[in-house]
Amino acid sequence: MQKEKIEKSEEPSNQTDYGEVAERFRQIIKEQFGTQRALAKAIDVKDGSYLTPYVTGRSMIGSILRKKLEAVGIDVDYILTGRREEIPPGEQEDVDKEELYDQCTSKILEIQSRLMELNNAVLEVNQMVGRLKKSAK
Repeated sequence: MQKEKIEKSEEPSNQTDYGEVAERFRQIIKEQFGTQRALAKAIDVKDGSYLTPYVTGRSMIGSILRKKLEAVGIDVDYILTGRREEIPPGEQEDVDKEELYDQCTSKILEIQSRLMELNNAVLEVNQMVGRLKKSAK
């Protein structure tokens, strides 16, 4: 039994090409964040190279990355399917404004709370430094 020689171009690839998905992802990154590095920072990953397999079409966005992207306002369904969910114009304005206002208010309160905690921590550190200086004299 003789084995047939397969040309390299005929070999099945182990990698799937997600070119259209990657193109939409690059477009969204450019529109909303400017650079891959800026998006990487926004989703709290080490650097822009984390996103390279996804923007080159070598990998498909999985559940962990999806959650991170959605958390920063990226429409992952659009990236994956190319379709956007249409909300009737009248509904969109009412829901978006009210919801956005509530989200902003909530976020501001959260930030203020964190700032107060950080301020207290800074005061504690300053007091400790003061005690260290006194004990060093």
